[in-house]
Parts: sequence; structure tokens; C-alpha cells
Amino acid sequence: MDLKIEGNKIYVPLKDKWLVMKPEEEVRQRYICRLVDSYGYDLKQMDQELKVTNSQRGQGAARADIVIWKSAKDKVDSKSAFVVVECKAENVTIRKEDYEKTKDKDIA
Repeated sequence: MDLKIEGNKIYVPLKDKWLVMKPEEEVRQRYICRLVDSYGYDLKQMDQELKVTNSQRGQGAARADIVIWKSAKDKVDSKSAFVVVECKAENVTIRKEDYEKTKDKDIA
């Protein structure tokens, strides 16, 4: 799967649209390419930026960067996610709290 960048835009296949390229978006799209090319996942079993349903008040709209279901059918049937990936731009230091962000949360 090829990463598509044109000027300051990056193609987001899971949303089927072009977005302004920000550092975290580039990391997210590069990792989606890796999930497809190296790990054999299909775009039909993935989604991105899904709301975490039991985030607490004051935390804003918590979202999971990349969500993967065991199959495309599981995704369509709204079953629980199989893998949740949190992406950070390369210049961001990952803190312990970042690892806890999606722990024990439900993905919408």
C-alpha cells in the first residue's frame, strides 16, 4: 500500500479523503500502510479516530487513532475491537499516562 502525499495533503484511505498533513496524521497513515503491508490486515477491518465511549467528563472527546477488528464482519457487526493503536508524532515524548489512555475503555 502506498502512502499518498501531495503538497501539504495526505490521503486517508480509511476516510477516503485528503486531509491537511500534520505530524501525527503522517505517523498514523504510515502505520496503517505497515498494518496492511507487513501484518496482512485489510482496510475493511480497520477504522480510525473512533470515539472512546466511556471517557470521563473534562477529558474532551477521547478518540482511538486506529482500531482493528478480527474481521470486516466483526466491524460491521459492531463487535469489540481486536487491536487499538495510539499514534504520536515522532517529536512527542510518550508518557506513562499515554499507555493508560485506552485501557479499559469501550470503542464506539
